[in-house]
Amino acid sequence: MDLKDDNQLPTKNRNYFDSFKYAFTGVRTVFQEERNMRTHVILAILVIGLCFFLEMSRADWLWILLAIFLMLVMEIWNTVVENIIDLVTDYRYHPLAKKVKDMAAAAVLLTAGFSIVSGLIVLLPKVLNLFF
Repeated sequence: MDLKDDNQLPTKNRNYFDSFKYAFTGVRTVFQEERNMRTHVILAILVIGLCFFLEMSRADWLWILLAIFLMLVMEIWNTVVENIIDLVTDYRYHPLAKKVKDMAAAAVLLTAGFSIVSGLIVLLPKVLNLFF
């Protein structure tokens, strides 16, 4: 990119409002562009609704919220890695790029496993108590 004058040079955020604005733009972008992120958000809303219905303890809420937010953060990081790789490789296949993308996807998979196991440990006994 050819910058012709100092007005076009990138600068630091001048205030907190700009920082939040850019962060929310990032959340909106990943939500719009990534099907998996939309799936995670829908599942998170359903789980949170179930938790309200089951009247969870504070400790149970913390485990559920940890699993949800960790999953969302990992999905964002996976998207960041994929976009950087695509930028660097100009969307061309490279074995090292594939390896990096696969490892980022593995981090999401492990986090999803943690979220499922945590959710089952916390929620399953409470759901079973409703029926037995």
